[in-house]
Amino acid sequence: MNRSNGKQDFKVVKNRKDIGQCLQETFYCNYNHKAILATAEELSGGTSDLVELAKKMFKYVRDSIAFGCDLYKVKASDTLEKGFGACWNKSLLLVALLRCKKIPAELGSISLERTFIAPAIGKFYLLANNPFNHCFVRVNFNGKWVDLEPTLDQRAYDTFYRPLNVSWNIDWDGSSNCRLYKESIMGPPTVHRDIDNTINNEVGNKELPKFLALLGNNWVNNKMWKYTRIEMN
Repeated sequence: MNRSNGKQDFKVVKNRKDIGQCLQETFYCNYNHKAILATAEELSGGTSDLVELAKKMFKYVRDSIAFGCDLYKVKASDTLEKGFGACWNKSLLLVALLRCKKIPAELGSISLERTFIAPAIGKFYLLANNPFNHCFVRVNFNGKWVDLEPTLDQRAYDTFYRPLNVSWNIDWDGSSNCRLYKESIMGPPTVHRDIDNTINNEVGNKELPKFLALLGNNWVNNKMWKYTRIEMN
């Protein structure tokens, strides 16, 4: 398993170079796309409070973009238009929205025991890497990093995880870390400053050949969405 791409210790952003890295547009983090610009503008509503804006963006990605399996090499704008995504897709979209409004943000990942996804996808979890590199978002406010996980929409959480009485929830108060799947953590978190390299290398995971991945994702998504009553066009 390759976890070296963009790896570094978590640290406070202290200089302009670091800040600049956390605001860059990239091939996958394409925040100047018209759909992302329009969404960011709508969510901002003229507010000057960056924390409140980040809370709106977090909740938008969490609930308006349904949890579902998709390929790794997907642009943020494509996830927005599709209306669903996996942890890497939704995290990338949130990073793009935040950066669009000049809020420093970056992609992170953490190693999890693959059973973390079993409640949602059943025995298909056996096809996942073990450990599995799960993505999340890190956002910076005044030099302090906060972790956000927009992966599970409210319906998915209520359907698959709340009945298990997990020790975490999917809410973010604007200051504390929002972390999911705490019981399944197998290793330390990783920062991925080079987003495009990270996505091109599947965040260190291994993906099935594209045609098989698409077939499997479609089957799993339809099964999940039947339970969560999500309908996709």
